[in-house]
Amino acid sequence: MKNFLLKLFVPVFSLVFLTVSVSVTNADQIKVGSFVSAKGFGSRFVIMPWMERANAALKEIGSDKELKAYWGGSLGKSPFQQYDLVKAGVADVAWVMSGYTPGQFPELEVVELPFFFRTAREASVVSWKLHEMGLLSGFDDTHLVGMFAGEPASIFSREPISKLEDLKNKKVRIIGATQGMWLKTLGAIPEAAATKDMNDKLNRGTLSAGIQGWSGMKTFKSFGLVTHTVDVPVGTLGFMLLMNKKTWEGLSADEQKALQSNAGLMVAEDSGRAYAKAGVDLRKMVKDGGKHTMVTFTKAELQKYENGAKAVWEEWANQTPSNRKVFEAAKKLLKEMRGE
Repeated sequence: MKNFLLKLFVPVFSLVFLTVSVSVTNADQIKVGSFVSAKGFGSRFVIMPWMERANAALKEIGSDKELKAYWGGSLGKSPFQQYDLVKAGVADVAWVMSGYTPGQFPELEVVELPFFFRTAREASVVSWKLHEMGLLSGFDDTHLVGMFAGEPASIFSREPISKLEDLKNKKVRIIGATQGMWLKTLGAIPEAAATKDMNDKLNRGTLSAGIQGWSGMKTFKSFGLVTHTVDVPVGTLGFMLLMNKKTWEGLSADEQKALQSNAGLMVAEDSGRAYAKAGVDLRKMVKDGGKHTMVTFTKAELQKYENGAKAVWEEWANQTPSNRKVFEAAKKLLKEMRGE
């Protein structure tokens, strides 16, 4: 009888112990969600480095908390639902894209302005500094850990194109609303779509071209769907690492410092370096592949297109007083960064 009870009790005790252990582990875990795979550029070169720094800092102060990544949409696959996931606490931290949450971060649309930012570093650093200046809204229900941007997007077409005017009457995928404003000045037909949908529509021929970052083209395997690449900086997309407000407020002051002091401007600089290198490497890959026609313009031609885009800059800036403040501050910050 004693042996029977022992045999019965040990498995039950083990199950209870395991349940308690898992519960404690989950309580200490800070879930970082991303709809992008672990192989994505932002995952590998921006989010992972931040997590490594932050986890080391948490360990150093003796905290049991640990950031754990959930890649590939395991907490929610759609890029359009990431803000809602982190706000609801399904994810403690999420990679949120401003263009996929229309209306939530209105001033951050500044990064989408065509020909305004020339590099990922410019867009990333300026975005973070605008936040530090208190000029960006939309963060009342979450905590902003870090902000970054991909390299300025180019135009990738499945049809021959030699100049931007060739986009007239063509359906073109956009990342954000301001790019749509600009495309309309060229007579193009803008269409908002997530990258997966862009791929499907390019494959079916219901889209002629898409605005996309070079790293995004690689991550989502889109290069095989297009034949012509128009290499102009037609805006980027604001990326954010947002934390659930309750999760943030539940951390000690030291734990908050461990996470935040390793993010902020450091995340912006990580992004600038990573996406700059990606842009160089991927342009070389496309050129060496010999399957794409790379369309580039002279300095004078680029200046002409930039001048044409300035009307869209002003239109966007004039939409609200807060847009105007952000636009003027961003111009000043860019001049400082460029030494102008």
